[in-house]
Amino acid sequence: MTAQTSVNQNELALKTNKTFENNKTRVEDNAWFTQGWQLFKQAPFSLFVLMLSPLIIEGLLQLLAGPVALVLSKWMMVPVIGATWLCIHHLATKGKVWSFSAISNASWGKFLLISPLLLLPFLSQLMFSWLLLGSSGVDLLLFQQFIDISAHTLGLIFSSAVPLIMLLLFVAPLMLIAKRSFKQSMTTTFSIVSAQPTSFAILFALNTLVIYFAPHTLGLSVLLASPVLVCIHYGAIKSYLNDK
Repeated sequence: MTAQTSVNQNELALKTNKTFENNKTRVEDNAWFTQGWQLFKQAPFSLFVLMLSPLIIEGLLQLLAGPVALVLSKWMMVPVIGATWLCIHHLATKGKVWSFSAISNASWGKFLLISPLLLLPFLSQLMFSWLLLGSSGVDLLLFQQFIDISAHTLGLIFSSAVPLIMLLLFVAPLMLIAKRSFKQSMTTTFSIVSAQPTSFAILFALNTLVIYFAPHTLGLSVLLASPVLVCIHYGAIKSYLNDK
């Protein structure tokens, strides 16, 4: 009886530990999203304005004619997106979104040096558009020439950049806030993905859907979802920002 009781107790302990580990995994998988939602609720209107600003800046730059203006607008988005991360970090740590000092005091040098690499998502869209539509696809993205194209096809072209967007997603906060090198930032990104693959997969899918539906909703999917998504992105990177 004693041996049987001991076996039963061991089995019960193993089941309890397994249940605890499963519950812990579910909590960890939900952490990015719960933390992101809590951060969003602190300043929803300011976050909406913050995420609207890059779209306005990019749109104004693209009013200039020619592919040079388009590439310039994409390059200008690199520091703008970096500044957005700094504002999100300021909200999370100081309780306010807008901070000129947080932006001006960041370590911009190395980040701006690697900024051409952050144009890779746009180049992937250009390549995919060319493979899908030929030269007219290049005219569409690079020369902004109107062609007869369905919202579905345009959504596929836009969302083709998501793999590279997600790969480079955490470079800006890690370089500007945690002051890591580009190589260290990429290593940390792989650590985040390997530590929370389920959360990253869900986040990947959410970003894909939001970008894909942009042509179907006249951009409303991006406009409405981006303030929440950027807070979830911050929730994913938050614990790595103080680890130098």
